[in-house]
Amino acid sequence: MKKLTTFIITGILWVGCANPPQESNKLTLGLVQSTVVKGANQTEIIKVLGAPNIISKDKQGRETWTYDRISRENEAKSGSMVGAGFFSGFIGAGGTSKSSSSTSSKSLTVVITFDNNKSVLDYAYQSLEF
Repeated sequence: MKKLTTFIITGILWVGCANPPQESNKLTLGLVQSTVVKGANQTEIIKVLGAPNIISKDKQGRETWTYDRISRENEAKSGSMVGAGFFSGFIGAGGTSKSSSSTSSKSLTVVITFDNNKSVLDYAYQSLEF
């Protein structure tokens, strides 16, 4: 019974410490520029870019896909300095630390219009960093 309990606990810990699945098709401007070309079909687009956020039809009945992604990056920096010295007969030690952080955001919007054969007719994109 002890062996079974140990095996179960080990299995739970092993699964709990495993890396979460990574998103394989992260939408980037470079990926869009290399994938979305006039004449590409919907199957090719969805394999590389994934599912769009919005699917709609324009006045002519053509299908339009909109991808809208926002990402945020946080960067934290910290540093410390420790020193020791001799001053007027006293020996002392001290330290300082500095930390800073910054946040940047990126937005990528892609609009793809398909013809009646489900091939890319036209596309536009906008990339912002703030």
